[in-house]
Amino acid sequence: MTIMGVTLAIAVVIVWLISLVDIFRRHLGAQRTAAWVLIVLILPFVGSVLYWVLRKPEPGEAQRIADIERDRREQAAHRPFDGSGFGA
Repeated sequence: MTIMGVTLAIAVVIVWLISLVDIFRRHLGAQRTAAWVLIVLILPFVGSVLYWVLRKPEPGEAQRIADIERDRREQAAHRPFDGSGFGA
């Protein structure tokens, strides 16, 4: 197996594991959790992608993301244009 194949396999396994952990962490209910686990186990990569595309954000998650983006924009506005840290 080539290095590219090994790297791709590791990436798929990481996405698969993160998806399974997120499914159990979110407490979707017994039936929905079982359904998503089966989908992700049967179709590891496609099931994981479907889960992340169809997943609804948790309450407050959208606000937290908006706050992070706002803080990034504010920090970028206070940095010098050239990024050297010198000048006004």
